[in-house]
Amino acid sequence: MTKRGQLIQLRPAPSVDEMSDAGLVAACAAADRTARALLFERHVDVIHRFVSRMRGSDADAVDDLVQATFIRAFQGAARFKGTSARAWLFGIAANVVREHARSEIRRKKALSVVADELPRATEARDAHLLALLPALVEQLPHELRAAFVLVDLEGERGCDAASALGVPEGTLWRRLFNARQMLRKLAGGGS
Repeated sequence: MTKRGQLIQLRPAPSVDEMSDAGLVAACAAADRTARALLFERHVDVIHRFVSRMRGSDADAVDDLVQATFIRAFQGAARFKGTSARAWLFGIAANVVREHARSEIRRKKALSVVADELPRATEARDAHLLALLPALVEQLPHELRAAFVLVDLEGERGCDAASALGVPEGTLWRRLFNARQMLRKLAGGGS
């Protein structure tokens, strides 16, 4: 009973299946597994289609990017401010695909740094070098490895990488030059 003797009829909370997308995202922010599964089920097909159109025909990469999209959505659900979860998911997917493309470019750039002075590389040789790159990078001294990873693999600007390492920018560029040269030698490319 309330004041004046009136009864309040409580309506049961809607089940997760009945929730709007915005409600599901709010439940995802509270780490509700059922809400996460339902949001995924509702939107996975359209996000998969979007990512495959953005990414191309590599089915494994598309699946990984779709999964990364939903993981990022679940992690950022508390920051959702919109009314359209679908548009929000498209935005997240576009960012995930963009970041993936950038990291692919960085990996290819790092590979080309190693392969620059090698005999004409074939696709098989490129794949082999790409597979070897992590082991080659591990052989670099720490200072050279840090410069190479920050600039060539992570895509940091020189001034930011130098600041992160606590060295002058000129020192960073010298270390990067030495790292590239050493990687070429380790890969069999001479000096």
